[in-house]
Amino acid sequence: MGELRNCPVCGKVFVKLLKNLCPDCIDKEEREFEEVRLYLKDNPGASIGEISEFTGVDEDKILKWMREDRIDVCVGKGGVLTCKRCGSDIIAGNLCSKCAQVLAAEIKSATHSVPLKDTEPDKPKEPKGRGMFVAQKLRDDN
Repeated sequence: MGELRNCPVCGKVFVKLLKNLCPDCIDKEEREFEEVRLYLKDNPGASIGEISEFTGVDEDKILKWMREDRIDVCVGKGGVLTCKRCGSDIIAGNLCSKCAQVLAAEIKSATHSVPLKDTEPDKPKEPKGRGMFVAQKLRDDN
């Protein structure tokens, strides 16, 4: 179940389920995203500044969508985004291709080194301490 929050954009109270925005602000953001996407479709070489100026969408939102790999913006040499692992320039996402490959290999090797759960059946539990253990007493009597 979600929790009550105030929308960081408009201040309305809402129940947070997935995003930290109220439904109205989510709708507004999706309309802005669609406007940016359509502008990029017609103007594939547009810069972030041009996109922001034409659509009225804040550059930070455009950068966020680039990080989320929802849009590709041609930024030329010296990208706007940097790899969160090595710091090299990237055009989308959080990691460069080299770091993504290294991380995938590390994850793969880590999952192979984790021992599998013991397959022995559980042993019956011995009663601990004092108390009435009627079922155990009946089993012992038979």
